[in-house]
Amino acid sequence: MTTLLPKRWHLYVVDLEPRVGTKPGKQRPCLAIQPSEFSEAGLGSTVVLPLTTQTRISDAYPLRVKFPAGTCGLEKESEALVDQILAWDNTLFRKELGELPVALQEQVKRALMDFLDLS
Repeated sequence: MTTLLPKRWHLYVVDLEPRVGTKPGKQRPCLAIQPSEFSEAGLGSTVVLPLTTQTRISDAYPLRVKFPAGTCGLEKESEALVDQILAWDNTLFRKELGELPVALQEQVKRALMDFLDLS
């Protein structure tokens, strides 16, 4: 199996097994948020935000950012779990789904800044 070199702002199907505590498990879409240069440098892992289709009725910003169905081929509306930031081994990236539209990239950036209190 070929190891993918994840690119920033791209969605991937990632194998997150085994599930531990509140960490999402199974194979699921994840958004790569670390600069692509780190993957190219051979670090072996990539920082991601897992996605869930268990969307909340109310706005949970900055903990979650909504992605409409159809974004990068997602079948259902999904939410990026900003509070579940993970560094995951690149050998567990299974499939690239595509690059997140710029408007959604900006929403995720703002959510990360607010969540991490970097503004």
